[in-house]
Amino acid sequence: MNININPFQQLFLSDDVQTESSFVELFSDEVLQSAINPIFQGGGNVVLKGTQGCGKTMVLNLLRPKTRISYYKLGQKFPVQDNMTKFVSAGINLTQSGIAKLVQVTLGDSDAADCSKLPHYFADFFNYIVVKDILDNIKTIGMNGDVFDNLVNLSKKDDFAKCLVGNECWFGSLNGIKTFDELNVKINDRILFYKKWLNGNLDDLSQYPEIHSSKTNIGEPISQTAVCLRYVGVIAEDVPVLIRIDQIEELHRAFSKRQQNILLSFRYMLNRVFALRNSNVCYCAATRPYGWDKPDCLNVWGSDAKLENRRDYNIVDMDKELFLNTESTKSIFGRFAIDAFQKRILYYFKNEVGSTNINKNLAKSVFGESPSPVKRLGELKIDLSDPQIDRILGLNLVEDKGKWSTEWIKFLRRLFKTTHEGMLNATLAAAWGRQTGGANSKLEHRQSPPPDDTPWIHRKWWRKERLNQAVLQLMTRSQQRFMWWGLEDILSLSGGNITVFLHICHRVWDAFLKNESSLPVNKRTDLLTGGMIDHRIQASGIQFASNEWFEKLPEEPRGNSRQMFIEKLGVLLNESILRDLSMSYPGGNGISISFNEYKTTKLKNNLLIDFMEDAVGYGVLIKREHTSRSKNVGMRIKFYISNILCPRFQIPETMTKEPLYWSVEKLYEFVKKSKVFLLDSSNIIQRKSNDDQLLLRFEDPES
Repeated sequence: MNININPFQQLFLSDDVQTESSFVELFSDEVLQSAINPIFQGGGNVVLKGTQGCGKTMVLNLLRPKTRISYYKLGQKFPVQDNMTKFVSAGINLTQSGIAKLVQVTLGDSDAADCSKLPHYFADFFNYIVVKDILDNIKTIGMNGDVFDNLVNLSKKDDFAKCLVGNECWFGSLNGIKTFDELNVKINDRILFYKKWLNGNLDDLSQYPEIHSSKTNIGEPISQTAVCLRYVGVIAEDVPVLIRIDQIEELHRAFSKRQQNILLSFRYMLNRVFALRNSNVCYCAATRPYGWDKPDCLNVWGSDAKLENRRDYNIVDMDKELFLNTESTKSIFGRFAIDAFQKRILYYFKNEVGSTNINKNLAKSVFGESPSPVKRLGELKIDLSDPQIDRILGLNLVEDKGKWSTEWIKFLRRLFKTTHEGMLNATLAAAWGRQTGGANSKLEHRQSPPPDDTPWIHRKWWRKERLNQAVLQLMTRSQQRFMWWGLEDILSLSGGNITVFLHICHRVWDAFLKNESSLPVNKRTDLLTGGMIDHRIQASGIQFASNEWFEKLPEEPRGNSRQMFIEKLGVLLNESILRDLSMSYPGGNGISISFNEYKTTKLKNNLLIDFMEDAVGYGVLIKREHTSRSKNVGMRIKFYISNILCPRFQIPETMTKEPLYWSVEKLYEFVKKSKVFLLDSSNIIQRKSNDDQLLLRFEDPES
C-alpha cells in the first residue's frame, strides 16, 4: 500500500473536484434520496438546510449537465429516479460567483444610499449570471442528445433569442440582438462589467448610464427565459427549469456594520425569487442553518411579508431529517459515511486494488470496533497502594471523612485491585454508596454495609448511564486521558457531519502514515487487505482532529466569541462531571433551559438567543428540545458541545439522562463572566488586527 497517499487530504471535494468524473466516483448517493427527490420532482421551491459538510452542494451538483454526462460516460446510473431526469437547470454559487463582493463597492453617496441602491445591482448581476448559465446548459444538453434523450431542440435557439430579447423585462439592454450567439455575447458583456466593477477597474460608474437605466427585477428575466424556451419549442412545455442557489449563508458573513446591513439587504432582495412562487421555474437552494433560521433572514425586499415554509418553499433539514442519529453503523449517517469512506479509498488507490477485490466493509476493518468501557481502561497503569486507591475513589476527601465505614473501604480497595473491570466496578460502587436511592431519602447507601446483590452491576440502566462518566473519572484521576477509537466512536464524534467524519479520517490516516514511514517495509500494515490502524494511533489522530477543529472556530465571523464560550463551557462541564463523585448527574455534559424562559422577549434574552442560535448554526453547539423531568413544567431546550470538540474537553459525547438544569439568567451571567460578547448591531466596532474579525462589545441592556 502506498504510504505517501492520504485519501482524506482534501475535505471539500464538492467545491473543487478536478473533473466531473471525479464527482461521479466520489459522490455517495447512499441514503440521500430523501434530499434528492424533493429537488428533482419540481412543483415548488426547495431549500436544503444543514451544517457545513452535510452534502448540500453535492446534491445540488447533480443538477449540472456536465455531471449527468459524466455518469453516462462512466456507464453509471444517474442517481435520480427515471421519471425525474427530464429537466433543464442552471444556477449560481454565491461564494464562487463573487456576487456577494458587491458589498465591497460603493456608489459614492453614503452607506444608507448603498444599502438601498446596491441590492438592485445585486438583483441585476444575479439575473445575468443565472441566464448565462441557462444558455450554456441549453447548448450542452442540446449537443448531447444521447445523454438527455433529445430534451433540447437547438434548431430553435435563434427563435428563442428573438423571443427573449424583445421582452420588456430587459429594459432595452438586449435591443438589436438577433441570434443565440449574439445573445450569449451580450449577456457575458454585462457579467464582465460587474466583474470589472468588483475588482476596482471602473473609476466612475456614471460613465455607464445604460447600466443605471436597465437594471432588471430579480427573477423576472430568468422566468421569461424559461417561458421563451418553452414557447418556441427549445424544450417541451412539461420540462421543469430548476435554478440552484448555493451557499446562501455567504450573505450572512459580515465583518463590519456596513457589510452586515448591505448583505442583509441583498438577502431580502434574493428572498423575492422565493416569494414570487413563479410556476415557470423552481428554485433549489442550499444554506447552513444560520443563513435561514433567524426571523430577520426571511424578510422580503419591498414588502412587510416574510417567507413562509410550505407556502414559499419546502425545507429539507438534512441534519434533523437524515443525520440526527449518528452512533450506529446502520443509521442513515453511518451508511452514508461508510459509503463515502469506501469511495475515497477506491478513488485514490484504484491502481492498487480493483472494486471487486476491495473489502466491502473496509471502514470497519480499518478502524475496528470501538471499545467497551472496560477495554478503554486496557492500558491503564495505576499504583495499587491503598492511599492511591483512596485518592482515585475520593475516599480521602475531607467532606467524605467519617462517612465510609471500614467495611466499605476494605470492600472497595479489594474490588479495585482485582482487574480493570474491578476498577470500573469499584468506581461505580463508590458512586452508588454516596447516593441515597431517592429524592425523599436522606440515608446514603454507604451508611449500611456493602450489599451482596451488587446493584452497581445488576441495575442495568443505572450502570449503563454512568459507565462513561466512571471511565472518565478513573482516567483523569490517574493522570491519563479518556480515549476514543474504532468506527462507532468516529461516527459518534462526527455528529452527523460528513466533513467532520472526513476530517477525523484525515488526521487518523495521517498519524498512521507517519508511524508507518518509520517502520521497515516488512513490518508495515496494509489497510487495503484487512489491516487495522492501531487504536493508540487512532486515539492520537482523533485528539488532534478535535483540537484542530476547536482552533478553526475563529475563522468564521464572530468565531472568537463562540470559541471563548465553548472553552469556558467545556471546562465547566468537564469539572462538573469529575466532581460528581456520586454520579447523580450522568447527563451533566450539557445544559438545559426552560423553553418559555429562553423565548422571552427581553432585549438581553434576544441577544442571548441570537448568540446561542448562531453557535448552533455554525455547528459549535447541538440543540434539542426535551420534556422536563418535573411534571407540569413544560418543554425545555438542551444544548451540548459539538461532538467533535468533546475529546478536547474530555467530555463524553453520548447524550444520556438529563443535562444540567440552568435558568436563562444563569446562562446569561455565565456568558457575561466568560467575557463572551453578545451581538448587538449598534455595538459593532472594528478590531485593529490583520484577521479582520469583529470584536463585539458586551453590554447589559438592563444595567
